[in-house]
Amino acid sequence: MAESYDVLIIGAGIGGMTAAARLLEEGLRVLVVESDPHPGGTAYAYHRRGFDFPMGPLGFSSPELVKDILVRVGIVKPLEYERVHYELRAFGLRAPLSLPYGEMITALAKLFPDEEAAISRFFGHMNEISSVQGRLAEEGMSHSRKGESISAARYLDSLIGDWRLRRILGSMGSREPYSSITLLAAMWSLLCARGIHYPAGGMRGLCDLLAEGLGWEAPSRGAGIDIATTLYNPEGPGSLMLRTQVAEIMVRDGKAMGALLSDGTRREADAVISNADFKATFTRLCPRDAVPDELYRAVSAAPQTASNLQICLGLDAQRVDLSAFTGASRIIYRRHGGGPPDGAGPDWDAPQIDPHALAGEELEATLLSADDPLLAPEGGAVLVIRVAVPHRHFARFRPQPRQRHHGYFAYKTSLAHALVAEVSGFVPGLPEAVAYMDVATPLTFEERGGRSGGAVAGWSWDYLEGSQEQAVELIRTPIAGLYMAGYQAFSMLALGGVPSAMKSGLKAAEYLLAGAGPVGSMHIPGSTRD
Repeated sequence: MAESYDVLIIGAGIGGMTAAARLLEEGLRVLVVESDPHPGGTAYAYHRRGFDFPMGPLGFSSPELVKDILVRVGIVKPLEYERVHYELRAFGLRAPLSLPYGEMITALAKLFPDEEAAISRFFGHMNEISSVQGRLAEEGMSHSRKGESISAARYLDSLIGDWRLRRILGSMGSREPYSSITLLAAMWSLLCARGIHYPAGGMRGLCDLLAEGLGWEAPSRGAGIDIATTLYNPEGPGSLMLRTQVAEIMVRDGKAMGALLSDGTRREADAVISNADFKATFTRLCPRDAVPDELYRAVSAAPQTASNLQICLGLDAQRVDLSAFTGASRIIYRRHGGGPPDGAGPDWDAPQIDPHALAGEELEATLLSADDPLLAPEGGAVLVIRVAVPHRHFARFRPQPRQRHHGYFAYKTSLAHALVAEVSGFVPGLPEAVAYMDVATPLTFEERGGRSGGAVAGWSWDYLEGSQEQAVELIRTPIAGLYMAGYQAFSMLALGGVPSAMKSGLKAAEYLLAGAGPVGSMHIPGSTRD
């Protein structure tokens, strides 16, 4: 006979574990199934040769909301955190990116004195728009008033004269504005009004805190993860099965009833919460005949954000000049060519791209050990370099899942070396200081992070002409007893990725406890036009 639970949760990501914690508070018997050897998904960290490296997020916004949700799910241990800051180095300029709005206006007006009035109007508009969206997201309202979205590029063209300032304000970096004005306002709010924060103990510490109720005993920092242990607390109300794949969500008579595991065993449950992403949930895990055709097509076609090439560096701090990070631990950088970038960029349809061309794209360099010294051994430092790249380019190197064609390792290493050389322009001595280097491509984020297409932020942020602005939650589904959790469970990241994931987990649990039934349809961002 199959083991039976009140609730089965697919994925021990932050959303799934938040849901589990809330349900355990109500005395339900909960099973969380996770393919990784640790909880937290890509919010966790991994250990290599004395250094701890991040798998995904480098912090979170809306810290008071995070603390409030922890209390609501029964976690009273205090969460400590510190605000971190970003700086732009591009176009021959240095500009802050994460100061409160008033300070941002002052700093940018010094760089662009002729645009001072427009800069002030811009941040006033951002504050107005984000205040409404943030309130809607925190209150969990399922929709907002409809209205045709406005292109951030079009809005800035009418407001700002200097092309450099249009890019800074339109992308919080060096790129052409690409989103709607509503999403842009949300992103500026996260950076400046709410701020980005790094928790004591790192992102891994937050994950460990959420997983304690499932029997997880976190290894000490600087220690590896015991991958031999796959099941914690099997006799308790909350169980965590690690290194375990879900093959299928079992659906009977239109209702989710548990999961079939990859080893052929079944785990029955009265309800299922999926913390897997939407494409995995509705196109792979759910039986095809259980998913409405409209939803299947919408999820299949919905665009997602790009992926990353990520280089994690363990450094000998005595051999490198890290003074560039004195004012901000995170630097958004782009090589200065004397004028607007031509927009050509790397040829992603070529078998391989020119590493130097990739190094000319916008890079993010984060001295993470400045925020968390315990990530590195004494005398060491951890630097993370990221650049946006498309999944399709790297997919050609994978003949089958978890396999790679010959030349893949050498190719990704050549790209990493080009990025390290580029960053050494403002971090002198960097190549010589590298004690350990780990390179992750979109294939890594897809296979190890469980993100379809390696997408780093879920639904696409690109503006879609004729689309409607909505703040929509996507937690209840057309399948009875199936709920979604994770940052994709909101159509817009008005709260940021980590708080959105936690909010979705809390909401999924509360819908389940209230016996909320299925919905008639789901609005998948970018898949249709209202």
